[in-house]
Amino acid sequence: MSAPVVTPPDSVVRTGGAVSFQGVSKVFMDPAKSSHFVAVRDIDLEIPRGRFVSVVGPSGCGKSTLLNMTAGLFAPTTGQVLYNGTKVGTTVNTEVGYITQADNLLPWRTLRGNVLLALEIRGVPKKEREDRARDAIARVGLTGFEDRFPSQLSGGMRKRAGLARTLVYEPETLLMDEPFGALDAMMRATMQADLLHLWERDQRTVIFVTHDLEEAILLADQVVVFGTKPGRIIHTEDVEFERPRDLHEIRRTPEFTAVWERLWRLIEGEM
Repeated sequence: MSAPVVTPPDSVVRTGGAVSFQGVSKVFMDPAKSSHFVAVRDIDLEIPRGRFVSVVGPSGCGKSTLLNMTAGLFAPTTGQVLYNGTKVGTTVNTEVGYITQADNLLPWRTLRGNVLLALEIRGVPKKEREDRARDAIARVGLTGFEDRFPSQLSGGMRKRAGLARTLVYEPETLLMDEPFGALDAMMRATMQADLLHLWERDQRTVIFVTHDLEEAILLADQVVVFGTKPGRIIHTEDVEFERPRDLHEIRRTPEFTAVWERLWRLIEGEM
């Protein structure tokens, strides 16, 4: 299969935000031990509006730290993170939706109640928020479980509920930290395809952290490979498979195998 670079047609409106990391380092201090830990160092990365970027690397290399700084959960020690040209500090970046490794569902609210929460806070009219919640729940395959509480859902179902809760308020940028890690293989493949459909429709910016190199390549326009000790970018790879993508077919191509082997050698050397 040929793998040309495909740019979106002029009719596509890119709604995602541009993200820029400029000389970013993050050091965590441990006052009790009078020590420090360098999570990431000298990160320079430009993510254009509407770009799908996967970040992959060994555990502990600072991938989640990158997302946390983009979300404004903490500021970099040196350098700056810009979102749509505005510096992101310690104030939460409300333009992004953040799907973390933990689902963070409220145990006293049903699945429907959890999905509705953001819309209630934003004052969305009742009929509209009910319709949007129903659609979001259906998109993640949880129709019929709307009245279940989180304790009544499996781990995979809770992860999908967290995704529905984020998608329902349509943030312009998605920060995703191992969002499909708890899912079985079949549901993971379904969610990957659904995420790509969402991205192709709306052209949101996506920063997608994963330990799964295959997943990183299949989904992204660009794969950013992190090294460790300290966390740093050691390689960026443009993924030039045409869109829309048939994920099953791409896996079987020699082009995919070549990219996977090249990136795996880099990651293996950091482990």
